[in-house]
Amino acid sequence: MAELEIERKFLLLPCRAKKLLHFYQIPYKKVRLEQYYVSTPASPYTRYRKKGDTFYQTIKSGEGMVREEKEFEVSQEEYEAHRSEALGRVITKERYTFEYQGDTYEMDLFKGTLKGLCYLEIEFPNEKSAHAYRLPEIFEKFLVTEVTYDNAFNNAALSNSETFPTPQLKHTYLDEHKGVFRIIPFLPVADAIDTMIYQLTSEIKTYQTVLQGDPKDVEALHQFRIRMRKLRALLQEFERFFAPKWLKKHKKLLAKLMAHTNAKRDNDVALSDIDIFAKKLSSKNTKSLDKLKHSLQKKEAKLEKKLISFMEGEALSAELIALCRDAEKQEIYQESARQPLILVAISIINQSVQDILKEGEPLKKGFNKKAYHKLRIEFKKLRYLLELLSPIIPPDTLNNALDHLKKIQTLLGEINDLQVQKKELKSFCKNCKDKKQKSLKVLKKKMQTREEKKLAAFEKAFDSFKKEKSLYQKLLYL
Repeated sequence: MAELEIERKFLLLPCRAKKLLHFYQIPYKKVRLEQYYVSTPASPYTRYRKKGDTFYQTIKSGEGMVREEKEFEVSQEEYEAHRSEALGRVITKERYTFEYQGDTYEMDLFKGTLKGLCYLEIEFPNEKSAHAYRLPEIFEKFLVTEVTYDNAFNNAALSNSETFPTPQLKHTYLDEHKGVFRIIPFLPVADAIDTMIYQLTSEIKTYQTVLQGDPKDVEALHQFRIRMRKLRALLQEFERFFAPKWLKKHKKLLAKLMAHTNAKRDNDVALSDIDIFAKKLSSKNTKSLDKLKHSLQKKEAKLEKKLISFMEGEALSAELIALCRDAEKQEIYQESARQPLILVAISIINQSVQDILKEGEPLKKGFNKKAYHKLRIEFKKLRYLLELLSPIIPPDTLNNALDHLKKIQTLLGEINDLQVQKKELKSFCKNCKDKKQKSLKVLKKKMQTREEKKLAAFEKAFDSFKKEKSLYQKLLYL
């Protein structure tokens, strides 16, 4: 006989149920659920569920708050037999059942491809009590919106969808003055990317203007480069949401534009480090170092002219305008870009962490310049990703993660700079007399010693990253 199921469902931000319930000292029961849907004569969406060690077949009909439900216990053999007929994906989740203020709640935390999705459900004896219900204050911090009447959030719909659904929020988050969105957790990815592109290109234009007036402004160049890298990292990290042809074109253009500032930055670093190395050499050897410094200064003057020409040229401005213009056009995005930002971000961050672990582990077996450079880029991309997502990450956890990343990134940056400087020194020595070459060999040894210390420090930092990987994987969970 069919029974009425009167239920309201609330979409929550990704959260840690144990932490929440322990904080309020609420006892709970936890069970792992696995379920899938098949089409039968009785219902186009018949559910088979494994709950602990028990198996069920459930037939539901109706939509919204009130539905009919028939449920039967079945054998494990029947459950496994129909699994091959599943429509779409098999859903796995953890269910926390608890009582609070006289009501019984079920909090579902989805796993696998739906990781990050979290529901709070409550059943009622009748429609009157269901309509009168108000969500307790302890859940308000986590609440996104009610999805009782949003069919996209039915488990059957989730099993058939390739992407996360985006809730129909009641409020608009469009800034009428700037024409951009305020970045919030369940904002569609496309809208979030629009805003990030707008913000980054605006900042790049600011530093472009500064450098046109003063190419010696090292900090302005540094900030310009960071914004350009973030812009390219944004396209790389969210690449699956863009039209492939458009993405390929702009990644190539940005890489070409970014190359214009690389030589200037490397020369700036080499000049700033000259004095540091001078203190470690004898007065006899510093004379040769003065020659090297003079060579770098001559090179700096040429690079400054090139930098001004680049900043005043049309290529950079044209690309910034094109990115802003195109970002407003929906045709540059795949359909999947309508997914909520926070759930997509969880997946991207986890993948980034896995990529770093994969790239970094072999480095302990030997020194490889290209591999270190590649790993440095991966760490930078993760840091830039977290900074871009900062509006939706709790500040305390974000700051902890960024502090951790900055230490590692600084080490890798210093290793990279030493490699560049050694290359510059080698090039300079080719045109030196034997006497100067002998003097500069002392500097090369100093560089080598410093590099070895940095490499040893990085090994320890990487071990720390491996141990602290959950710090990043839980960033978006309250």
